[in-house]
Amino acid sequence: MKKKKVISLLVTILITTLVCFAAFALLLRPQTLEIGTVDLNTVTDGEYIGVYQNKILIAVVKVCVKNHEIADIEILEHKASYMEQAETIAGKVCAEQTLQVDAVSGATLTSDTVLKAIENALK
Repeated sequence: MKKKKVISLLVTILITTLVCFAAFALLLRPQTLEIGTVDLNTVTDGEYIGVYQNKILIAVVKVCVKNHEIADIEILEHKASYMEQAETIAGKVCAEQTLQVDAVSGATLTSDTVLKAIENALK
């Protein structure tokens, strides 16, 4: 009888732990973001810092604007395991001169977070 109570208690603890973990994972999961547009004709030359925190993801970027064009985007801070994807999306923005670029495959939330940081820098 005592063994059944111990097993029942352990199962209850395990289930409670799993439910708590799932709840925290859902609460901390980054969101898909709406990315706005920026009229580069209204942005003066200079370097701009943009920051965006999407729950547990954070992106800090430095955007260099010359002659109303994005000359360079440097990723100053991002999660190390997604830095390559963050740099890829920044490169796409520079190449296409718009925030309306396709997300990096498999890194949509990272792409959105970096794009929002770039948008914040330019606004």
